[in-house]
Amino acid sequence: MESFDFRGLPISYEHTGQGEPVIMLHNGGSSHAIWEEVANRLAGKYEIFALDLLGFGDSAKPGAGYTLDNYVAMLEEFVSSRALDKVALVGNCMGSAISLAFADRHPDRVKALVLCNPLTESTFLGGWLGPFLWIRERLPALNRQVYRLLGQLKLTNGIGSVATLFQLGPRGRALKLYRKPELAGPYAATGQVESLLGVLDDLENYSVIDNLAPPQGFPPICTIWGLKNKMVSPKAGRRLDSILHAERRERLPDCGHLLMLERPDEVASIIDGFLQSAVDTPA
Repeated sequence: MESFDFRGLPISYEHTGQGEPVIMLHNGGSSHAIWEEVANRLAGKYEIFALDLLGFGDSAKPGAGYTLDNYVAMLEEFVSSRALDKVALVGNCMGSAISLAFADRHPDRVKALVLCNPLTESTFLGGWLGPFLWIRERLPALNRQVYRLLGQLKLTNGIGSVATLFQLGPRGRALKLYRKPELAGPYAATGQVESLLGVLDDLENYSVIDNLAPPQGFPPICTIWGLKNKMVSPKAGRRLDSILHAERRERLPDCGHLLMLERPDEVASIIDGFLQSAVDTPA
């Protein structure tokens, strides 16, 4: 893996392929590894950068700074450090939110957006873990104590497998993806739980995505939802799709939060088809 410096902190990323630049961003708790299958299928057409976000994977885990604004700043510095122009952004969950926030600030630097299971305050509230956000907002003192205790935990690979299993739909469970060490392993890394809790603690700031009204000239958007997603709500996602004026809206009925691993051929085909159409559309 390669790395770049973000304000004195090393950020790791996987770099493969040649062609138009595509940046892939993962969901909280995981790493660039969720994109490996899709990246392998697209590397013949695109230059792909799959990042480990701050606090996750092989990137630095400073114990702070896990805010949407800071992640957008990290992406800004990465794009500048590589002198990339007109990138396509592909994200999952918080990776989708970061992509949207970046495009909102720099629409001229983004060719297209492919957003899998976008994380917003509303889509998280509609998911199975939504009550935790209710506790965070109404009992902040208790919330901080719980986060402090949980942040010191180092999960085992077994618990990482359970966490991965929770994110899968019927397709992923049948494929036994929860047994893959590159998916379950990151949850056992020191500082990983603290990073994930830090993201959740900033979740109210993801409400900006719920109210984002893309103006004329905004990069074209494709959304992909796993209809068996427990983490974020596909039902709330339908409203979000309408707000974002997504040009292409895909639904994978047997997939969950990790649809890029559950159906990599289909997801790669959707991404490729949408990016090709975006390239062919006059600016």
